Amino acid sequence: MEVDPQSQDVHPIDDILPQSQPLVGQIPNPNGGYSYQISDLESLLRFLCLGVNDRVYRANTQHTEFGRANVNFIDRLIQNGRGSEVIRCIRDVSIQGRACKHDTTLYALAICARSNDLHTKRSAYAILNDVCRIPTHLFQFVKYCEELFEHNSGWGRAHRMGISNWYNSFQSKDPQDHKSAKKLAYLVTKYKRRHGWTHRDAVRLAHVHPRTTDIRLIIEYIFGENITVNITPNQASIGEFLDAARRAKRCNDVEEIRDLIAKYHLSREHIPTRFLNDIAVWEVLLRAMPFTAMLRNLGKITSLGMLNPNSNTSSDLWITIILQRLGQLNSDGLNCQKIHPLTILIALKHYEKGQGQTRRLVWTPNTQIVNALKEAFDQLTKICPPEGQSYLMAVSVGESMQKNICGSSIKACEAAAAMVLSTVNTAEVEVIIFANSIEDACISSIARGDTLDSISAKIEQVKQQCQQLSGRVSEDLAVPFKWAASRKKRFDVIVVLTDSLTSCGYMHPAEMLKQYIRYVAIDEYHLIVVGMTDNEYTIASPIDMNALDVVGFDLHTPSVIKNFVNDFRSDPSMQTDNPYVDLEEMENVTLY
Repeated sequence: MEVDPQSQDVHPIDDILPQSQPLVGQIPNPNGGYSYQISDLESLLRFLCLGVNDRVYRANTQHTEFGRANVNFIDRLIQNGRGSEVIRCIRDVSIQGRACKHDTTLYALAICARSNDLHTKRSAYAILNDVCRIPTHLFQFVKYCEELFEHNSGWGRAHRMGISNWYNSFQSKDPQDHKSAKKLAYLVTKYKRRHGWTHRDAVRLAHVHPRTTDIRLIIEYIFGENITVNITPNQASIGEFLDAARRAKRCNDVEEIRDLIAKYHLSREHIPTRFLNDIAVWEVLLRAMPFTAMLRNLGKITSLGMLNPNSNTSSDLWITIILQRLGQLNSDGLNCQKIHPLTILIALKHYEKGQGQTRRLVWTPNTQIVNALKEAFDQLTKICPPEGQSYLMAVSVGESMQKNICGSSIKACEAAAAMVLSTVNTAEVEVIIFANSIEDACISSIARGDTLDSISAKIEQVKQQCQQLSGRVSEDLAVPFKWAASRKKRFDVIVVLTDSLTSCGYMHPAEMLKQYIRYVAIDEYHLIVVGMTDNEYTIASPIDMNALDVVGFDLHTPSVIKNFVNDFRSDPSMQTDNPYVDLEEMENVTLY
């Protein structure tokens, strides 16, 4: 039974306002309720991490969904003289791998590069090499810049110099080949055309003047010219690789293409389509395939029978190779490879379906691979609640939680289920699934041993029950605190997984939290509001020092939550996780 907010049992405070009226600092949200508005810099972080700033990033839509009208907070920041903060934020989110997709980072960078503020413009091109690490990123950035500069070509001096510097930056003697001329040769032959642009277009319009002989060889290759006679061993090596890339495109012999792949470490993009259904070719490709490319091609590899003992005698070897690479993510491999946790979850959901989007490619998922993907995701998102602290995880089943996130096939409620799964597997955690009243709050039977599918099914079941009762699922985000107070349960940490769009109920969530804390006499508590969708609202009071806002999954989410619970002010690692504000101001901002 729902707790009466006027009863003496919950120690009401004076002048409580119902949710139909705003508290100080609150604004209307689309669901008819009131929430706190986040700052422009926090809006930028949400945009970079999750997508457009209206609701959620919608799957299978063009990037024009996030037009200038959706990111006016970037313009406001620049106009207020905070362009350097925007640039630093874009760079850090990009190089730390905090965004699941790179589209938003490149779009934000293009806006800064087209800014009328000279300092912001120069700073944007100064970080171009850090953000655009491969030609796909560069061409997408160029495409966005063209669209933002509708009335002319936009190839001014700053733009030409920025693109030219990208090509000329590959001249270091990096022992790992990250920025060497040979790496550039690999990139221009692997990514020849993306987003309607080619290297020939970019080099010609940017008037690229090669600063070294090595880069000149690559420019000659781009324009189809005969490569100059090699002088140094390094130039000879580059020329040999470029010649191998040309031979691969003309090759018709399986053994020859296998030798070229093995000798020159050619990638899938270097190989003609006619060879991509040949197991012998994939056996060589798989050995040196980059991790994310391996994830994308798990379905293809399985469809060829490479992981089926009945059709391939070497299946155990390939399964072992894949399992070993997935197992590396359970330690420091994630940070080294900048693999986003949602990338693993998306790969898992896609592989489990057993078919591609067009249904032309079908496969029977390998159980070992499925389990390894689940284990990898579980390890990467594990929160690890500390001993002696009680956790309440409250999962909202509002309508916005049914929408896809990050341009993927993953729904917000599925991502929430994954977060619950990773937590209940490490400690005894109480979980409730709620909508618009305590009567609808379901004390879940989620526990260790549950799977992602079973947790998602329980969340879906509660949503359907609420729809049957009221026809529409509204949200009262004060329910978790009412539920805990009505049962006189003490929780040191309350994690609310929500879209923050509270729209019904008598009392504001922030006010109900105050009552709950007073009622159960908790000396110190931690409220963590995980925004599973992208909007400009939060239910956590911006002046509550014990409240933390988290948006989506990124590389730092588990450690940020864990360190926050363990008192982030005394943790040295937390003092460097948020580089966008002064350390003195950290207590007054939303952390991500």
